[in-house]
Amino acid sequence: MGKKKRGFALSEALVALAIMLFLAVLSFKLISTVLQRAKVVSAKAQIAQLALILENIKADTNLYPVFLQDMTSSSPPVLHENGWEGAYTRKVPLDPWGTPYFYQIPPTTLFNSPPIPRSPGTPDTYTEIFETNPGTALLRIENYGVTSCSVYLNGVKVVNENEFKKNPKPQIIEKIITLEPGNNLVTWARSKPGEFLIVSVSADNVPTKEYFILGSYGKDRQAGGTGFSEDIVWRSDRYPNFL
Repeated sequence: MGKKKRGFALSEALVALAIMLFLAVLSFKLISTVLQRAKVVSAKAQIAQLALILENIKADTNLYPVFLQDMTSSSPPVLHENGWEGAYTRKVPLDPWGTPYFYQIPPTTLFNSPPIPRSPGTPDTYTEIFETNPGTALLRIENYGVTSCSVYLNGVKVVNENEFKKNPKPQIIEKIITLEPGNNLVTWARSKPGEFLIVSVSADNVPTKEYFILGSYGKDRQAGGTGFSEDIVWRSDRYPNFL
């Protein structure tokens, strides 16, 4: 009888342990889901606040700025000389997943890259192939800690490794480039995990009064995705603004 009771006690303990493990896993998933939902809510609140600042800039100057970081400048960007009341904010925040909010205006923004590199491990090579009218354009890099990077346009190096610095964040690098009908931009960033940069090309570097698109790439820090990795996008000329 004693051995039988001990057998029952052991099996009951194993069942209890299995239940506890199941509840622990379930609790972890529930907590993770709640945290991600909170980040989505926070991202939408920050996007709405940044959108309000952009509308204030347009109200003062009649134009939206070309770059989101322009709102931190006390001196007016190009073509914003009349009515500029900046700086409009001390700092542009990262989204709740640690990534800069993307920002585009028509027709100047040809593309705006996702964060490079996007994950730890082998250095990321980002390639963008695009067609446009020939002429000059502005290549802009917002660097968040990358200390070595090569940028090539149509096989020609346009940004050297020694131009990158760890601070300030973001470090802004701008280059006037010459576009061809077909273009191939290659960026090879070498950095520690968690460091990244954003690359954009604007054709005419002219602010607009039409509309802007502002958003977050979500949990995966890349364009597209579903669930918590789905892009959160605000477009100023539509209602509701979140797409």
